[in-house]
Amino acid sequence: MAGGLAQLWKEWQIQILIILSFTLQVILHLLSWIRRHKGYKVLRIILWLSYLSADSTAIYTLGQLSMTTSSSSREHLLNAFWATFLLLHLGGPDNITAYSLEDNQLWLRHLLTFTVQVLGVAYVLYRYIAGSRTLVEAIILMFAVGVVKYGKRVWAFMCANMDSIRSSLDFLDDSSAHNPYLEQARKERMNRDLKQALLGAHYMFDFCKSLFVDALSMSEPQRSAVE
Repeated sequence: MAGGLAQLWKEWQIQILIILSFTLQVILHLLSWIRRHKGYKVLRIILWLSYLSADSTAIYTLGQLSMTTSSSSREHLLNAFWATFLLLHLGGPDNITAYSLEDNQLWLRHLLTFTVQVLGVAYVLYRYIAGSRTLVEAIILMFAVGVVKYGKRVWAFMCANMDSIRSSLDFLDDSSAHNPYLEQARKERMNRDLKQALLGAHYMFDFCKSLFVDALSMSEPQRSAVE
């Protein structure tokens, strides 16, 4: 029995790992909304485990692809395609980049991982499609899409960490006391129409960000406008 399982794993490990990686991506996509709600403890545990396992599974599978030997050209092309799809998996679903705010603080680690994995996929592609002209254009296109997708995720990590949010704030001086939007908000805050409300909300966006990162940047006239 053990020998049969070992032989099965030896012959189908790449396919099994890719299916597992894809399954984790589907779970992340379907359960990402749970982060914004209380309760659902079992589903939150499943989401958390999937988030922790998704990158590790894709990286491990890429490592196996870089070491796997195959005899047929068909398997070579399949391995090259699997590598580009795994790069897309590392980019993650669009509706969940980080599980919590603390994950964004590790954006430098993600940048290093991004660099290493892109080089690893490039090595796999060179190994399996060197000297071949079959589907090379499609594989290179998938590789480019995967690099952009994964790079966008790293960029999102960088932009969402506390230091980046804090540095993007527009700290306002006393001249803001004469801002026409604030004066209008004080006079007509009980009778605003939709356009005025949107203008006021846009102007107060930096204050929301400053409170979010514990950096108060609201002057007295602005505070009175909010009140």
